[in-house]
Amino acid sequence: MKRKWIAFVACAALVGTMALAAGCSNDPVEGQGVSGQSNAAVLSGTLNLNGSTSMAEISNALGERFMEKNQGVTVTVGGNGSGEGPTSVSAGTAQIGLLSRDVKSSENPDDFDIYTIAFDGIAMAVNPKNTVTGLTQEQIGKIYTGEITNWSEVGGSDAAITVIGREEGSGTRDGFESIFGFGDDKKCAYAAEVQETGIVVSKVAADPSAIGYVSLASVSDEIKAVSVDGVEATEENVSNGTYVVQRPFVQIYTKGTDSELVKAWFDFLKSDEGQQIIADQKLVTVDIDENTENK
Repeated sequence: MKRKWIAFVACAALVGTMALAAGCSNDPVEGQGVSGQSNAAVLSGTLNLNGSTSMAEISNALGERFMEKNQGVTVTVGGNGSGEGPTSVSAGTAQIGLLSRDVKSSENPDDFDIYTIAFDGIAMAVNPKNTVTGLTQEQIGKIYTGEITNWSEVGGSDAAITVIGREEGSGTRDGFESIFGFGDDKKCAYAAEVQETGIVVSKVAADPSAIGYVSLASVSDEIKAVSVDGVEATEENVSNGTYVVQRPFVQIYTKGTDSELVKAWFDFLKSDEGQQIIADQKLVTVDIDENTENK
């Protein structure tokens, strides 16, 4: 209301009807976004985000709202895994890389400004027909190494376990395997390695004997998340740390980038509106400024 009053006084001081009409026009004012909120500049251009498929849903949700607020901007989201995040930013094919894990030392983390935007639980997913409702970390580890091969060994029916995992380079796989201590001397015995979270969901939904790991936000009526060490896979339990199967959602860009578009993007993520969108995706929000590296 105050802004309109000032505009009216300024118009009244002008001489002539035409000058008054021009000064009090309802046309959009340069420097204002479509919501009427003042911006330092009208943003335009394309913002490419690339990397983790687990982060596609939250990135698209944020991108859609960011484009609504800045109609001169196009946000694209792509990628086949966290490994593409650093390589695409380094190659200049994306301004922002998406990783559902920490940046590895082999990926030259000092080259990037690194923002942890949220934490995500990794749900251990089984078919809804499976009678098993909980597993221990030890049991999960043995299932994935092939030491436990039948559901009857963990309180379920007499059926061979189908172990589903993600492909090499997947942030979900890296997060899962690091939590359970897999490495060069301890390998997962996968029946299938797939390239997208959605494929894990569909395979587990179609096979009563399957188990897979997916982002907590990807749990639906098609699959069932079992508890781990008696702790349910919920946002609250990820936030308070009692559910241990969790990983960071990270966004990176080239260190020292002087881009108004990139700056506006991260300002939006830090805003109340951006934080609410993150929370709506069943992710645990964090103070992004306090979870920033190299900045």
